[in-house]
Amino acid sequence: MTQSTVESGRNMLDQRIDRLQRGFPGQLGLAATNLSTGEEVLVNADEVFPTASVIKVSILAELFAQVEEGRLLLGERLEMRPSDIVGGSGVLKELLPGLQPTVEDLAMLMVVLSDNTATNMLIDRVGGVETINRRVQGEYGLKTIALHNRVDFEKIGPDVRRFAEATPIDLMRFMARLARGQLVSPTASHKMLQIMSRQQYLDQVPRYLKVNPYARELNVTPEIGVACKTGFFPGTRVDAGVLTLPGEVKIAYCAVANAAPDTSMAPEAEPAIVQGLLGKLLVDYWWPRSDGSSGTLATPYARSYGLEADR
Repeated sequence: MTQSTVESGRNMLDQRIDRLQRGFPGQLGLAATNLSTGEEVLVNADEVFPTASVIKVSILAELFAQVEEGRLLLGERLEMRPSDIVGGSGVLKELLPGLQPTVEDLAMLMVVLSDNTATNMLIDRVGGVETINRRVQGEYGLKTIALHNRVDFEKIGPDVRRFAEATPIDLMRFMARLARGQLVSPTASHKMLQIMSRQQYLDQVPRYLKVNPYARELNVTPEIGVACKTGFFPGTRVDAGVLTLPGEVKIAYCAVANAAPDTSMAPEAEPAIVQGLLGKLLVDYWWPRSDGSSGTLATPYARSYGLEADR
């Protein structure tokens, strides 16, 4: 591939992201890097956005740091009290108090189902909001990643920023360190990525990617691997994680669609669609095969936003 071809491809990507941004009646944020080449794609990457439940990765990191320090065991059981139960996403709210899941169970629920009850139980167990922020901002140097409150909808109200905030670039850097085995330790990074690879909310960045969420059970190798954490709130969608393309090409990313007039929680809510289109654009651009194959799926939304191939 010649230099002019590479530049042409990058120009086309930038133009399409610009069209998507102009066509979306909200705010977009994007930070993505190809860890094989170091190339970055940045859109409002230094702007502080609400993270919604993506902030739960900072709780996960604190948990594994304390495990490494010998202060916590993944097999420790915590009893779910009536006061722990909170609404919103998750399954524990549907179960009776007295259940005693392990810390590892709670971490899995917090990530793959974004369980808010599991989240609050883990925040309390690791020492609270300030303990989590001190680690991610101080030790890891990701100063914009900030958890403001436990999951408390009375405090959060209609403003998801009251829960947590970060810049896309800091969340991308978090994911890049995780992908490189540099977050907490190589072993802990691997374990956290394993948990994130079981994510069940794949309706944002992976939306139009050739992802098989049942590949593990079917004992097949998916074309694209995804390890991510998503967050959702009326008018806001956030997704951060690591994509693995053929040839072990890895993309660390954070994408945000915020302040959308469409505040529905429907599968076809506009901010979720836009997040999927960002993922499609990135994978089309960084797809490593030159055999005419594709890692993405066709969608009529690409045409409606003017993202079809220029003719």
